[in-house]
Amino acid sequence: MERFLNVALANRNQKETVCESHLDFLRAGANVITTNNYACVPSALELSPKSSPQLITDLIDAAGQIARQACQLHVQELPLNSTVPMVAGCVPPLHESYRPDRVGSESELTVEYARIVEAIAPHADLLLCETMSSVREGKLAAQAANRAGIPVWIAWTLAEDTSGQLRSGESVEDAVRAVNSYENVQAMLFNCSSAASITEALPQLREAAPSRMLLGGYANGFQTVKVSGGGREDSSGGQSEYDGDSTPEAYAKQAQRWVEEGVEIVGGCCGIFPEHIHAIERRLRVG
Repeated sequence: MERFLNVALANRNQKETVCESHLDFLRAGANVITTNNYACVPSALELSPKSSPQLITDLIDAAGQIARQACQLHVQELPLNSTVPMVAGCVPPLHESYRPDRVGSESELTVEYARIVEAIAPHADLLLCETMSSVREGKLAAQAANRAGIPVWIAWTLAEDTSGQLRSGESVEDAVRAVNSYENVQAMLFNCSSAASITEALPQLREAAPSRMLLGGYANGFQTVKVSGGGREDSSGGQSEYDGDSTPEAYAKQAQRWVEEGVEIVGGCCGIFPEHIHAIERRLRVG
């Protein structure tokens, strides 16, 4: 958890590094970046001797400011009339990723998601509820985000067995049904899952989601993800091994196939680097 604490504190202690990381992805061709507050939750900051609700709010606010600054700097590098990049305000799991059994109570989710949304929304063009491992987690995150009055994207994480189910074992149809009534939800995606899992689940999402909904996928670059033991600890709290076959070109081909099948939003999660984003941008631009 100390590693996650340092990631959160980087918004205060290493602002230039965080800004440069955003710029690396923007220069690679990304037109949406996500704020660096995935780890700005009480469970990750509990090791800090100065941990408090105010510290969390301050770090989230700083994450939003840095992302906005990166976009402004990048715009200065672009030709006139270029597409202005957008900031996606992160609304993350409150505990370990990939762990539906660790999703908190309704009371905890309601209080903490309201706090996160209030802090990050002023800096964001949209709110991204990401790596949601269960129907209930996704519903309460989207509920809080919906109240901000700006577009909401919700991204679920999938079982690794390519069953097309959430990590909780619940169906994509149930996940969509739980958030479908929120008027600001404009996109539904899968993230931080293997590309194979996303490919398997996308037809279910396409069938369950309303026709007006944007669809998307941004996979991780891991071969496996385990909740304990083995592998290398990843930035989301699980144990992982990088997939050596997930080269930029291979991932770009997969992203292109998703787009050809009607997916409007593609990108990358953990283990996907600027080189992958550049390969996607180049492939889609060439067609």
